[in-house]
Amino acid sequence: MIIGIDIRWLSFKGTGLYTYLSNLLTVLLEIDRKNQYIFFYNESKEKIFPYQKNLTYKRVSAKPFLFKEKFLFFEILKRNKLDIFFEPHFNLPLLLPKKLPVILTIHDLTPLIFPQFFSFFERIYFRSILTHAIKRANHIIAVSKYTKDCLKKRFSKLPKISVIYQGRPKLNNAESTTDLSIPLPYILYFGNKRGYKNYKRVIEAYGMLRTRLSQYHLVIVGINGQSSENIIFLKNISETEKALLYKKASLFVFPSLNEGFGFPLLEAMQVGVPVITSNLSSLPEVAGRAAYFVNPFEVDEISEGMYKLLTNKGLRKELIKRGLQRSRIFSWNETAQKYLKIFQEYASFGCHTCI
Repeated sequence: MIIGIDIRWLSFKGTGLYTYLSNLLTVLLEIDRKNQYIFFYNESKEKIFPYQKNLTYKRVSAKPFLFKEKFLFFEILKRNKLDIFFEPHFNLPLLLPKKLPVILTIHDLTPLIFPQFFSFFERIYFRSILTHAIKRANHIIAVSKYTKDCLKKRFSKLPKISVIYQGRPKLNNAESTTDLSIPLPYILYFGNKRGYKNYKRVIEAYGMLRTRLSQYHLVIVGINGQSSENIIFLKNISETEKALLYKKASLFVFPSLNEGFGFPLLEAMQVGVPVITSNLSSLPEVAGRAAYFVNPFEVDEISEGMYKLLTNKGLRKELIKRGLQRSRIFSWNETAQKYLKIFQEYASFGCHTCI
């Protein structure tokens, strides 16, 4: 079986999409030495996997989302005689060989659920490309039951959908000599400036907390901002620095309004950091009983959650214990095995792109 995979998303290092694809393909190549893989890349930095006999790289001279890539893939896929094509995103080329089985992953539908946080162009683009992908796909992989339910609510005609959870992200275990100059103790938040990430309410909730617990600082990662004596903004950090930030944190706060999965929850849990998260979207599904849930629209509720997890030793201990257990459930090996099984289902009729 010849499996073609679009790996150009590996150019977005530091994102959830990078974490997902790099971990999935690393394990997939470890467990499957029989089938042939063709990885379609654009930039050399995307070629992160070492050479092995069943792996070939082919260049597509276009970045994701550019107009020319929508048509460029057609001839490339025809030439490479694939049995299946896997797109780890909804961003499918407009032209694909008719008989080529297409499997794609859909992570979330945030621009449809919270359109107020996206531009008019972004909303139109997202809906049009997603609609095309759903019509063309033979099989959709949703990263959570929540994402599957969102698809079923918004689209009347869908191909087969399988829910496959992602694995636990691997944190760098190396010690860093880099001095981040982060004062202890601190509360940690990861996100960006998109409104659905809810960072403004986190800052408001922290401000309320300061009137009760003044010794804690707030570290916000992923956002450019003006740091103060109590709030530290960090835009770009290394994987080692990220691991160290988690390990030294007193509390991790992630009250996002919408997530398809939520890697940061598992990153914090696996190093024994108690977690506050939203009671919306996929986050309760991923966290199980291992987090303190809040209404993400209620600033006072977020602040009260911070206070409880920083002062209630019994609650902290219990959630740390549950978090360590919960994070072990999510295995990349199990994820990769399920993907491979779906690939095999659609490759039973031989080459679908032979001319």
